[in-house]
Amino acid sequence: MAHSAKRSTFRHGNLAEALIDAALKRIEADGVETITLRDLADDAGVNHRAIYRHYPDKDALLAAVAQRCWSDFIRQQRKAVAKQPPGEAMLIAAGVSNYLYARDHPNLFHFVNDARFNLEGRFPAYEAAVMEGVQILAIGFAGTGMAPEKVLWRAALYLTALQGIISQILHRRLRLAPQHATAMMTDACAMLVKGFSS
Repeated sequence: MAHSAKRSTFRHGNLAEALIDAALKRIEADGVETITLRDLADDAGVNHRAIYRHYPDKDALLAAVAQRCWSDFIRQQRKAVAKQPPGEAMLIAAGVSNYLYARDHPNLFHFVNDARFNLEGRFPAYEAAVMEGVQILAIGFAGTGMAPEKVLWRAALYLTALQGIISQILHRRLRLAPQHATAMMTDACAMLVKGFSS
């Protein structure tokens, strides 16, 4: 049976989005280190050269994937804080939501929080997605009565502290029994909020 050639064009929807979907599945399953453009092209059923019509290089594609991750995370976080007024309760709910996302999607969490990502600032849309997440926390800190000029910095510090704690949990350097993990994260978030609000 002759091997059929791959399509050089993508005729069944949006190739750019299909590549993001394929990358998300591979990262979630095995981590970002496993990603190759040829594999993603195979997943989408196209020749690998077709990728370059949408993304000039692998970093550009990964930036789009990271932007999607942040959008998904922000959607979950907005749902978590929807019934909370700005202030301590909102910040704790947002922090716990951050942990729950990481618990359910550890490889995606590690990917989007990789310090090496976008060091040169090539991808402003990705940075805007991150800032949208920080703004949610800034609204929370504004509700504590904090001076307006401080809220954005405190929000960024809170997010950074959460990422550090969650990374330690995911790497099992902080060992939390699964049945107690959410309660412990709630307690950690309360302590962080108190510290950053003083």
